[in-house]
Amino acid sequence: MPSSGNKTSDIPAVSVPRDSSIGIYLPRNVLYCDGTSAILPEDYVLKEGNLRLFVPKNKIEEVVNAMKTFGFHEDGEKHSLTTKFFYDIWDLRVRIYDDGFIDGYFEVSQKYRKYFYNYTVPSIYEVFEIYRTVYNNLHIFDNVANKWIKEVSVHYVVTLKPNSLPFQMVVGPLSIIGILAYPLSRLTCPSPPGEK
Repeated sequence: MPSSGNKTSDIPAVSVPRDSSIGIYLPRNVLYCDGTSAILPEDYVLKEGNLRLFVPKNKIEEVVNAMKTFGFHEDGEKHSLTTKFFYDIWDLRVRIYDDGFIDGYFEVSQKYRKYFYNYTVPSIYEVFEIYRTVYNNLHIFDNVANKWIKEVSVHYVVTLKPNSLPFQMVVGPLSIIGILAYPLSRLTCPSPPGEK
């Protein structure tokens, strides 16, 4: 029987060699749902809470359960979840609020904080890839501009490395779009409350 594409088990396992780096993509050139556009500065996209994910309130529990199925566990607060990422060097932390907004970020794990400053790197697409099994629309909210993002044409690439400086940032050209083709195809403006 063909897969429905709606199960957490449908997400392929990723095997990363121990000495490899991982690229985390963050929006740079954006088009908002109101038709305006912006080039978001590096320090802006790296600040936690500036770019936020969103799911409808009626999907919150399903998203939490999907994340738990993927290996996340609650870390003391309701809907505050964490999992090890990239061996045990980084933790992926996700906080889902009662209004449907989601903040996700990578953080150097407690074990390695004595070697590295407590760096954090926001996570958008990685969190979406986990919860898309139960909610397959990507909504990104620019919290400072108070606008929904409709398109992303250029990204920053934040490289997480296993055994050197925790990260470095470079501007990724349009050619990286292949890696993000699926998430970007799901990027939409949410319907106003009351609309289906």
